[in-house]
Amino acid sequence: LCLTHLPHTLTANTSTPQRGSSVPVALLLVKPLYKHVYDCNAATTLLGNPREAMVSSSGSAWAWLCVCGFAVALALASPIDHNQASCASVHNFLLGNDRNVGEKTVKSEPDCCAACQENSRCKAWTYHGNGECWLHSATAPIVYMAGVVSGVPSGPLPPLPPPPPPMGVGGGYACNTTNTSSLPFCDTSKSIDERLDDLVPRLHLDEIGQQLTARESFAVPRLGLPPYYWGTNAIHGMQNVKCLTDGQCPTSFPAPCALSATFNMSLVKDMGSVIGKELRAYYNARVHDSLDTWSPTININRDPRWGRNVESPGEDPLVAGLFGSAYAEGLQALGQEKVAQAIVTLKHWLAYSIENYNGVTRTNIDVKVSAYDLANTYMVAWKRTVQQGNALGIMCSYNMVNGLPTCGNPALNATLRQDWGYQGYITSDSDACGCIWNSHYFEPNATLAVRDCLEGGTDIDSGGTYSGYLAQSVTLGETSQKSVDLALRNSYKMRMLTGLFDPHVDNPYRHITTDIVGQQSHQDMSLNSARKAMVLLKNDKDILPLKAGSKIAVVGQSIADPSYYTGNYDGPLCPKGGAKTCWKGIVDEVAALNSASGGATTNTTSLDAANVGKAIAGADTVVCVVDNARDGGGEGHDRYTIGLSADQIALVQQVIQSGKPFVLVMINGGMISLDGLKDSSPAILEAFMPGVHGAQAVAETLFGLNNPGGKLPVSMFNSSYINETDFLSMDMNNGVGRSYRYFRGTPLFPFGFGLSYTTFSIKWSPSPPQAEAQLVGTAASQTYKVTVTNTGSVAGDEVVFLFVHPDQAPGAYPTLPADTPKEIKRLAAFERVHLAAGSSTTISFTVPATDLALVDVNGHRSLHPGKFMMEVTRGHGANLKHVVEVDTEDGGPLRLETFRKWW
Repeated sequence: LCLTHLPHTLTANTSTPQRGSSVPVALLLVKPLYKHVYDCNAATTLLGNPREAMVSSSGSAWAWLCVCGFAVALALASPIDHNQASCASVHNFLLGNDRNVGEKTVKSEPDCCAACQENSRCKAWTYHGNGECWLHSATAPIVYMAGVVSGVPSGPLPPLPPPPPPMGVGGGYACNTTNTSSLPFCDTSKSIDERLDDLVPRLHLDEIGQQLTARESFAVPRLGLPPYYWGTNAIHGMQNVKCLTDGQCPTSFPAPCALSATFNMSLVKDMGSVIGKELRAYYNARVHDSLDTWSPTININRDPRWGRNVESPGEDPLVAGLFGSAYAEGLQALGQEKVAQAIVTLKHWLAYSIENYNGVTRTNIDVKVSAYDLANTYMVAWKRTVQQGNALGIMCSYNMVNGLPTCGNPALNATLRQDWGYQGYITSDSDACGCIWNSHYFEPNATLAVRDCLEGGTDIDSGGTYSGYLAQSVTLGETSQKSVDLALRNSYKMRMLTGLFDPHVDNPYRHITTDIVGQQSHQDMSLNSARKAMVLLKNDKDILPLKAGSKIAVVGQSIADPSYYTGNYDGPLCPKGGAKTCWKGIVDEVAALNSASGGATTNTTSLDAANVGKAIAGADTVVCVVDNARDGGGEGHDRYTIGLSADQIALVQQVIQSGKPFVLVMINGGMISLDGLKDSSPAILEAFMPGVHGAQAVAETLFGLNNPGGKLPVSMFNSSYINETDFLSMDMNNGVGRSYRYFRGTPLFPFGFGLSYTTFSIKWSPSPPQAEAQLVGTAASQTYKVTVTNTGSVAGDEVVFLFVHPDQAPGAYPTLPADTPKEIKRLAAFERVHLAAGSSTTISFTVPATDLALVDVNGHRSLHPGKFMMEVTRGHGANLKHVVEVDTEDGGPLRLETFRKWW
């Protein structure tokens, strides 16, 4: 122990190594051994301060080695009361992240520890405030997680890393001090590349690791560089911040699973714009030093069991790509000014949709994905968001893909930067670089993990791997200075693009004040999005809209608590207390609208049959609200069932047995399988996670003040689906198939389904001129014009889809390898329109021949001669069909994209 501390004391007062200077290799090799051990210097303070003597001469240093050893011996000889150490715990750290061996519901932290003590495999436990208790098989890795309590069943806690700052605090601008403003990298007449040419070589080796670390890159005062906070989570509103001192909080929108149900990407762009403005306002006020968001999530909803489906735009790659592009365009606002308003970070790259399932976790899995599925499903949204949305940030994921960590895969980096023209930066997920060696065991140590991450294109490490080991890796010759410099360039470029190196150059974003944070116009946008997200799945006998002024019962465990409606990654929703302090529940909003017309509303949040019976006894109609907030998965854990909990099934069945008309309202992130309740429920309204204004949107929809026009962005499967597909398989054709594109069964409700309180019709306008159209070559295209008419008596919205159906017949595409999978159909375009009663509009879809390209088993995308059936539909009812034949000039396949294979 003394030997491991000696190098630290020897170098305690030595000068900082400069770029290019040598650091003794022996010291660097020893450093990781003592990094998290108590500093021997603390013990030697009993005998006086040895630092000056230690660095005065090697002889005195060795003399003090004996003093250090004596002090350590005294400490080791002290008796330890292991009973007192039992159940030692710490707040805001999670021990054994993703090393889960069990989950229990308990009432307290001691109960969670007791559960760990009873499990022979449990080495650490984590208690969440909602009663969740997770048991872990190891104490490492250790991650910062606000709001949890984690501990060990006995003995002392392991050494803890320093917690990251909960939020960045007022960093300001670089180039804003008298001794640095004249440096060449501060010269605004130079290009960004020229400025980076000057800045990057000025960083010292021991400074670089921290500069490439998230969440907080520390200040470099000698260069006038302020601290910078990477990664403000902003899935549907700013997280990682506090409400302002005047009580105003950032705007919170519906969760992405609800926003995608609107099929209106202008709403997503509006959300991105609001988040970007509010982020700027915080920065300008010096209460948060970040203009970088770790959002949006554009992974598809591959399987309803994934714990994070609440933040996914749905199961379709096109929708996910358009969602990401709209968010990026709104938040970054590139092209409007010479600087970006803020920076997005798309997550999670790549093929990521497993948290923890039967002990297989996101940090230890190596997913096996075919070239076909990567090119035709898992990469599609990313390419579109990079090229169409011009996204400037990407987060690589924890998992490995086909033998390589996603954060350490040069082929994936080349795909982004060389094939797609990506110009932004890449960050790891929370120390996914560390996972390369400490959970995937892909490398034997951290210094090689640094090398892999940097050579794989990961510029920022969200964790301690770069800050702890980058200098050592460079000194050992494992990591090249070239890869380090490139990471510095990519990361500093983002800060320059947002104008943070231009303190004296004006731009409109610098004038955004905190007055706009959570302002009424932003709240109106959030409410409008919640209204547009309502999906009406069933309405037998026109039970809906409800009649205000009647006797209505509202039942369900989530009817009074708006925190059930917000999803995950919530920012501060209220200056004091939780969401319930500032926002209303569904029962409040229903009662307000009903009582305004003289009605009476009864309710209960209890699922006890007696309480439910009492609440519904005198009601004319029942609103029965169900949810999966407690069993819908989450970050770090997946679902094992996709139906309702047993007590909620009993609730619905009790309402059914009452014989009263009722509407079933669904609040959920991941899909809920209703099974037989679908047929037994006369009316069903799907609200997903509608956000803080969700209660108002639901109530207005129930009473007809809002006409639902949303559509399902996911398929609703029977609960038996989980027995028919392997969750851990990434194969889109696995079992009965994944998503509407490959599913070979009959869903409860299909992708794109959604009703309205009015009726619509569609017709060609005009009809395609030929029974079959022929498209030859990449420049050809086919345009369809469709008239949409509101044939009902009230105004409403309708979404019209255009699907492509590849020919399923064997040999239909002679140039396509016979073993290539084929989608049943895929979405090519969609448009949402608003129509007054009796009015019509004409929409146009243009399909380029390139949109009809097919991906082969090798992942290459080409035009293959053959026929496709085009379908225009509203998601139900009558549809329009037309056949298109694709050909090439020589009759052979015409390669459009070549897939980079690394395995």
